[in-house]
Amino acid sequence: MIFNPKILQLLFLAGMSVSLCLADVSAEDARQGTADAVSEALEEPVGQTRGLIDGFRFRGDLDGDDEEEIVLALWDAPGGSGVFNYLVILDLENDRISSRSIFIGDRVQILGGGIEGNKIIVNLIEHGAADPACCPAQKATRTWIRETDGSFKALPVKLTGRLSAEDIGGREWILTRLNGEPVPEDLQISLAYDDGQVKGNAGCNSYFSDMKDLEGAAGRVKLGPVGSTRKICADDVMRMEGDFLQSLGNATSFSLVSGKLVLSWNTADQGGALIFVSGRKLD
Repeated sequence: MIFNPKILQLLFLAGMSVSLCLADVSAEDARQGTADAVSEALEEPVGQTRGLIDGFRFRGDLDGDDEEEIVLALWDAPGGSGVFNYLVILDLENDRISSRSIFIGDRVQILGGGIEGNKIIVNLIEHGAADPACCPAQKATRTWIRETDGSFKALPVKLTGRLSAEDIGGREWILTRLNGEPVPEDLQISLAYDDGQVKGNAGCNSYFSDMKDLEGAAGRVKLGPVGSTRKICADDVMRMEGDFLQSLGNATSFSLVSGKLVLSWNTADQGGALIFVSGRKLD
């Protein structure tokens, strides 16, 4: 069974229906392995303009045929400032995969979701009436219900609050870029938020800090002071750790972009960003 990730992404994002022959596997094996196979294929980037949203993959019987459909989320940045988000519904029947796509929105930040009966539910952050174009901060729940003809009807949007630091809790975040510099694969720098505090591993030492929302400014935060243990590691590890802890202590805002956490920092004369990918869920 061969999935071409470039073709899959382009077809899904174009909203086209596709059928892929699974001649090399049985229908039963195909049903059991479809989610992993398609997700693995889609994780291969097409340039740097589109991709699979980390951690968003759900199974459920949307059409009542006793076979599970698979729902994924994709982002697409075709140029300019827009980042478009889509749901992709995969339906495996008679050894063929058909797909349908739903446009979610521009520059929305997907938090999670699920399948309930014949409904797809997505929790996200979108633009409120007073939010600047760059920075959506209105939390909402969107729901689509499957119609008998296979189409999906959008139900009224439910507003659920404003963006806060609590929205990054419940999982570990792994740093991938530090002020534009890639983090080496053999160096793990992590962050986890819980009840007004962040903690994690800075590369060599464990660290901890308060993290508070600024009142009346969704997505704006104050961190610090940052404390840590005092082990000594290799010079290159200590350099990156020092840069990370200094940047973290100066963080002023955060956002969730295509499944990633972005912590932005500023001082009087410079600034930068810490970019994390989603890691394991925490109890």
